[in-house]
Amino acid sequence: MRVSVLNPAGALALVLVSLYTLVALPQQARAEEQVIHVSASAASTGGDGSAAKPFATIAEAVAAAPAGSIVEVADGTYREGNIAVVHGVTIRAAQGASPVLSGAVVPTSWTAGAGGTWATAADMVRMCTVCTSHADPSVEGMAAHPEQVFVDGEPLRQVASREEVTAGTFFVEDPDPITLVQPGNRHGGYNVKPHRGASYVIGVDPSKHQVEVVQHARALTLVSDGIALKGLTVEKYSPVQEWDYNDPEIGASSGGAMVFAHGSNMLFEGNTFRYSAAATALMVTDAVNTTITGNRIVDNGGSGVGVNKSTGVTVEGNYWSGNNREGFLTTDCGAYCTMADMKVTHSKSVRYAFNTVDYSAAGADHSAVESWTNNRLPGIWFDEGVIASQILASQFINTPIGVFNEVSSQITVASNIITGAGTGILVAGSDNTQVWNNTVSHALTSISVYEDPRSKGCNARRADGTCSSEESWSVRENLSWDTTGTTIHNNVLSSEQEAAGSDPGRYDSMLLVRGGPNTDGSGELYANEEILSINHNVYYRKDTDSSTPVVWQYGADAASQTLHAQSLKDFSSSPHVTSGGREADGLDLTGTRESNPVVVNEPADPMAWADYDLRPIAGGPADDSGSALPEDVVQALGITTGAPVDRGALVNVAWGDGPGAGAAQAVAGAPSARAWGQGPTN
Repeated sequence: MRVSVLNPAGALALVLVSLYTLVALPQQARAEEQVIHVSASAASTGGDGSAAKPFATIAEAVAAAPAGSIVEVADGTYREGNIAVVHGVTIRAAQGASPVLSGAVVPTSWTAGAGGTWATAADMVRMCTVCTSHADPSVEGMAAHPEQVFVDGEPLRQVASREEVTAGTFFVEDPDPITLVQPGNRHGGYNVKPHRGASYVIGVDPSKHQVEVVQHARALTLVSDGIALKGLTVEKYSPVQEWDYNDPEIGASSGGAMVFAHGSNMLFEGNTFRYSAAATALMVTDAVNTTITGNRIVDNGGSGVGVNKSTGVTVEGNYWSGNNREGFLTTDCGAYCTMADMKVTHSKSVRYAFNTVDYSAAGADHSAVESWTNNRLPGIWFDEGVIASQILASQFINTPIGVFNEVSSQITVASNIITGAGTGILVAGSDNTQVWNNTVSHALTSISVYEDPRSKGCNARRADGTCSSEESWSVRENLSWDTTGTTIHNNVLSSEQEAAGSDPGRYDSMLLVRGGPNTDGSGELYANEEILSINHNVYYRKDTDSSTPVVWQYGADAASQTLHAQSLKDFSSSPHVTSGGREADGLDLTGTRESNPVVVNEPADPMAWADYDLRPIAGGPADDSGSALPEDVVQALGITTGAPVDRGALVNVAWGDGPGAGAAQAVAGAPSARAWGQGPTN
């Protein structure tokens, strides 16, 4: 193998060294940093932020902290919300401390009721249950209800009536709930109601347990350059998905995100973001040169991380699991389909690298047709105009979709490992996508490429062809939203999930390339126009009729103009394949998982997630047999290589590669106990 790692941070290494020399100030200058102290055990009044007289709340400390200072947070739980940070300050855990910023309160007033129930007073915060991304909130069921209750730290499941309350459930009694002006249509506006007026009903004796009821929507609003958040757990907030409900007390802070951040040179390091009810746990927008590293983003009701309208965002060494805990719709939802562990939109130069998305504890096998049909949650989703960005060296374990690159441009997808997926890598309506040296095992479809029927930044058109829903960013950036210029090289596609009898045209291939026309009549694209070049990929599969290497739609009539290649030879020799390379050097191998000659270990049990070792076997078919990498891919991965290189992943977080690899693996820890298949637990 002729690959060596220059530095796990890749091309950023020299930049990081330069930054370090700037950050590593002389000791005297560092000593002059102003530190504002916070302690949960401090007196509720009279603090001045000194070590001797710390503030009792983070909000007090932030309000008193000048730009450039440090808010140092001691151990404890800080039950606060709607904290606004408007200066470039660092909020960090004190040395050795693990502080928790929580949006939950511990009610002290309870009334016993019939059937072994207890209820709070009717003065609790009223949440908006009709503020979903879906225009008709009723279709989301109980997922639309953002309220949360915890007993001894464990979440209860919300039910729709008092009669359903048990020891593991809760009910919100609201005599005057927020409603829609036009029933079934969120876009018609809201009938705004007072901030308080609800009662929470539980089925356990609160005198014998710690009962926490979430009463805050937003944890932090960060709106300044140079803000850092380091070492905190931010948990138990109930933001709603939409941003447009104007609460009488907190305004639009009721929605959108648990932590909202806007600015340049921000840093989110070593935090845990969990139990955000419906909206995104961490939302970064209009950001420049911001880093998200070493965080755990787990067990959130909706999405984990969002990035929008940003440039130069680096996302490295993070861990995701158990998100979309509430089960929001991810299929057949049109433009309302927004759920992902991380979603990026309208952004440039985003580096997503050495991350882990882990659903090994889910119970369900997400490569199975029945699971994939109902669950389309992507691990990482680039959408609506992500430009010149990278998805690198990350691992995706049992994810419905590993990597989704949609209506974007100049995206590099390289050296990722995907074990178990409905679709491993999905490319749709995106130009100039480089898919190099990824390893995909046990997917329903390893790589899928298709032409999105939308075009030129238009999400929907009127009958006369004019655009009725323009996506202004993509229009301004002159994006085609056409699938062209795709390169697929050096990937290892192995041991797909068999789906005999289940739409063989869609599920029997390891690589699926489909085409079609644009809805505006501007043109049509099929496999040979979509794929610029394809070569040196490995297809390892069972020797059965239900597993073929490639399905290639080369013309408009899908029934008669689709090549179902039963072997790579059939593909390479077909006159219907004109893309560069034509898999002339591809490998078509058959055999069982346990006898796989390509990788070190592909376990006989495909759900034995911890037993996978997908490094190429020394001297095996993938060792030193790939084509030379483009220089930009080499630089992105931070490697030095001759030619040829291995096929499949070259560096990966699964193997301890990457910046802060030890810290990243510690962040990952054990798989999330909040299994996907356990249903909503809000």
